[in-house]
Amino acid sequence: MNRSVIILALVLSIIGCEKKSEDIYQIENPIFLKNSEIFNSVTCFSIGNIDATKGFVIDNSETYKVYEDSMRIYPINNDCDTATLVNIDFIKSTLIGIKIGYGPSDSLTRQIIVDNENHKIKFNIDIALGVKPDHSLIYYLDLNLALIDKIPEDYDVVFQVNEHN
Repeated sequence: MNRSVIILALVLSIIGCEKKSEDIYQIENPIFLKNSEIFNSVTCFSIGNIDATKGFVIDNSETYKVYEDSMRIYPINNDCDTATLVNIDFIKSTLIGIKIGYGPSDSLTRQIIVDNENHKIKFNIDIALGVKPDHSLIYYLDLNLALIDKIPEDYDVVFQVNEHN
């Protein structure tokens, strides 16, 4: 009888110490947006106007408006006074992104990991460089935007870009 109690206690302690699957998981099918999908007029905005190389998190309309105004091409293009970014419901969603550049023969893989244990959202971008050196003059500069469920205030967003052959 005493041996059964010890075995039961051991089994319960092992089960209790297992890592819960909901602590760390990958967001399935996040909404990744292209630059052109966020602007209602691509000729009125330029991502070259902002420094987003370390990543950014937008979780309210006020911050979104600051980014909108920062990217606006004005006074160069006076017809852009009424141009806006697409509407986002920041009560339900958070917009995250990081500006990176890559060539036409490079391939990108993106994933977003939620780490509830450490209160982190990890946005991982893997860039596999093209096999041949790319001598074209094409270079993509992209914000790598992701629209995800609202991030709790006590969470940090970590951006990791891995470039390799």
